[in-house]
Amino acid sequence: MKVKKYVGPSMREALEKMKKDLGTGAVILGSRKINRGGFLDFLGKEMFEVTATTEGNILADHKRTAKTGSPAGAHISVTVGDNGPVVQSPRAEFSGLIKDTLEEVKPLSTSSFGSGLAYPNSSESGKVLLLQDELKDLKSAVGEMAEQIKYQRMPSLPPVLKDIYKKLVDIELEEKIAGDLIQSIFARFSESEYSQTKKVEKCLIEEISRMIKVARPTPVRENSPLVIALTVPSGTGKTTSLVKLATNKKFYGGKKVAMLTADTYRVAATQQLGTFSEIADIPMEIVHSPREITKMLKRYRDREVILIDTAGGSQFNEKMLGELKNLLQAADPDEVHLVLSVNTKPKDMAHAIKRFRTGKNMRLLLTKFDETLTFGSIVSVARNSQIPVSFLTFGQEVPEDIEAADPVKIANLVVNNVF
Repeated sequence: MKVKKYVGPSMREALEKMKKDLGTGAVILGSRKINRGGFLDFLGKEMFEVTATTEGNILADHKRTAKTGSPAGAHISVTVGDNGPVVQSPRAEFSGLIKDTLEEVKPLSTSSFGSGLAYPNSSESGKVLLLQDELKDLKSAVGEMAEQIKYQRMPSLPPVLKDIYKKLVDIELEEKIAGDLIQSIFARFSESEYSQTKKVEKCLIEEISRMIKVARPTPVRENSPLVIALTVPSGTGKTTSLVKLATNKKFYGGKKVAMLTADTYRVAATQQLGTFSEIADIPMEIVHSPREITKMLKRYRDREVILIDTAGGSQFNEKMLGELKNLLQAADPDEVHLVLSVNTKPKDMAHAIKRFRTGKNMRLLLTKFDETLTFGSIVSVARNSQIPVSFLTFGQEVPEDIEAADPVKIANLVVNNVF
């Protein structure tokens, strides 16, 4: 019987290779973990291997066995994803299970073949369906096994480091980044020091803080206003963040500020900004087009800071994204802050960055730190995007609940999730 072997850095990837090659009729004969590489380079060398064939190969093998009276045996014909040694034949107990199941199916007659396999009567067809159900159960079991070994990718690590790795991944820190952090601890300390919490905490804080770039607020100028635009997917606290920047004395409170809003899709946003404008005695104008925003920038050129509240919306809204691009081209801001809520799923945050990214003076303004329990996704997003973080917000109070981004503070929040 022809058998193939599929190797990948995770069980999921090995199974995907198998499915892509063999299709939905794949039959898993066995799986195991294999090691590739030296002792210290443990992170990238743990591999997963799946041995598989097809239902057609099994049935054809059974047919040959019925004619000759002896099994043809299994041999590895192809290895996908690895240059290591070829695995042995499938485990005896599993091969025996297949053989016992197939013995219940009568040999196929030569007249049963047309464009594909067919069986001479409904009884035999029913047995094949039963076999297919059993194979589906087996595939499900392999999936469960993959989930169980999710946190066993580092067999050479001491238990205390495995536990830290698991906690880092559980707080939505990307697995690759969690692995890099654990490797730093592994290389820096002796085994007797791994359980010294303070040392490990300090190391993690140092390593995480290095992964997060920050952008300090730009100083105001004498001859022309500092133009700052806030852009965002909807529902992340963009308008409130803009008001905090305009009124907080640590930033632009006390400066000569003007506010422009292009967020005409949401009536509530315009009303909210108008209310704050009256309370803080800051001029506010509504703009509907790039031409109008150019006009308002000229009108308020005597101001020190002009804050622009762009339209909030979905990153899937192509029309809104086009309008935003035209608006930003007309405004030509000194800074563009993409406002993201830290309680958003990491993949959604990464996708929003991809869609809203401007490429010029981009910063991340992260909100709603008071509305989440875990902070690992912040590190993943900041490191992968390489966009500096500008401000953090921690509540609804205006103007208090905003501060300049501090990588050490973010790192402490992440580490506090672990210890």
